[in-house]
Amino acid sequence: MLLLALSLSALAVPQGTDTTVPVGSASRLELSSQEGTIRVTVWDRDKIRIQADHDEDTRVDVDASARTLHLSAHARYGPSEVDWRLTIPKTMAVELSSMEGDVEVSGSRGEVSVNTTEGNITVTGGVSRISLQSVQGDVALSGANGRVEVSTVDGTITIRDVTGELEVSATDGDLTLESVDVTDLDASTVDGDIGFSGPVRQGGRYRLSSHDGDVTVTSPTIDAEVSVSTFSGDFDSDYPVSLSGSQHRRRMHFSLGRGGARLDLESFDGTVALRKGSARQ
Repeated sequence: MLLLALSLSALAVPQGTDTTVPVGSASRLELSSQEGTIRVTVWDRDKIRIQADHDEDTRVDVDASARTLHLSAHARYGPSEVDWRLTIPKTMAVELSSMEGDVEVSGSRGEVSVNTTEGNITVTGGVSRISLQSVQGDVALSGANGRVEVSTVDGTITIRDVTGELEVSATDGDLTLESVDVTDLDASTVDGDIGFSGPVRQGGRYRLSSHDGDVTVTSPTIDAEVSVSTFSGDFDSDYPVSLSGSQHRRRMHFSLGRGGARLDLESFDGTVALRKGSARQ
């Protein structure tokens, strides 16, 4: 493996690299990219296929340790610009970082971590722990299960068919959470709408907050202790709401059904709404 790593480190193939590397005992792939796209797909083989489009003055480095394969590219002059296409074992964990470029991961059955400074992130799959972070770019995740953390500063977030626990945040962008089946949800944005559709589980805790946008929860049934806070917005509900005790227009507390979950909804300048609708259970 060491000889293989050394030989691949010396690669300087004009117009690109295409090679297949056995993973050995490695269970994690790490890739650091400066400029260019990253696309990762999976297969049922204990090997990694590395396809990289780059100039002839750029070399691809593969460094192997007992548990990790680390990929990087280095140009002779200036930053390296490489478009990566990787095919990996489906259960292999991936940790990807890019300064400038979109990242796509499809079909993973392992842990997924993606960090971009400027670029969109699209991930299908992922288990156990999924962390997706972008400074400037949209983030989309579907078909994941586990502890999920998603954030972007300037961009939208779209999450579909996710189970487990979910923490999602944006500074300037909408959050769309569809067919999300989680027991712990923390969703917040400064300037954008939040839309959540999915079951509200017994014993679950759900916190949704927007400073300048609407907050909408859609579920076929809601059994929860509900707290609604809005400064200059409105509250609307398809569910019958009975207020008791001392209530203030800006903050309301009430129970729906058996009150088995906790639902905290807040919008400083937007409408908070509870909707009846279908959701996968």
